[in-house]
Amino acid sequence: LASAALVCVTSIYGRSNAGNVGAALTVRPQFTSCGTTPSTRSQIYARKPSRRFREIKEKVEQKPYKTMEAIQLLKQLASAKFAETMEVHADLNIDPRKATQNLRTTVVLPNGTGKSVKVAVLCKDEDAKEYKAAGADIAGFQDLIDDINKGNLDFERLITTPDMMPQIARLGRVLGPKGLMPSIKSGTVT
Repeated sequence: LASAALVCVTSIYGRSNAGNVGAALTVRPQFTSCGTTPSTRSQIYARKPSRRFREIKEKVEQKPYKTMEAIQLLKQLASAKFAETMEVHADLNIDPRKATQNLRTTVVLPNGTGKSVKVAVLCKDEDAKEYKAAGADIAGFQDLIDDINKGNLDFERLITTPDMMPQIARLGRVLGPKGLMPSIKSGTVT
């Protein structure tokens, strides 16, 4: 719940003899009061928790919850007049300084975000119909390059094929600052 309860997901790591890392998730509710953190000691006791906050706190046991149980509990306790959100904090116990432990990925939500993304594909003209049939909104070669050079960026994602990368290099000044430059790491060069 946005203002009443914050569910923290913590991970407990253990190493097997082979050195593989296994994780088990536990969820524990943490209650935070509404508003900002008090800056002086006198402000700590000045604010009384709301009735809604106290009612929710009474219904939640102070024990670790499994992930699905915590989500169901949050749905049951939702009582605000707006669409409430939930935060999940996961400690992955990785060292970002080590190249083998970097984490760079995306997660596809089962129901999506509700927003449709306009996708452009930079490819050879003979492949453009195939990519449009696959779901691309814009597909092309020279006409798309000309539009990008003019500043007509009416798309949110740009995907390209590896053979088009030399042509994309010239568009770096336009695409780079907007975060649209295709790269192998981000999965936009296929």
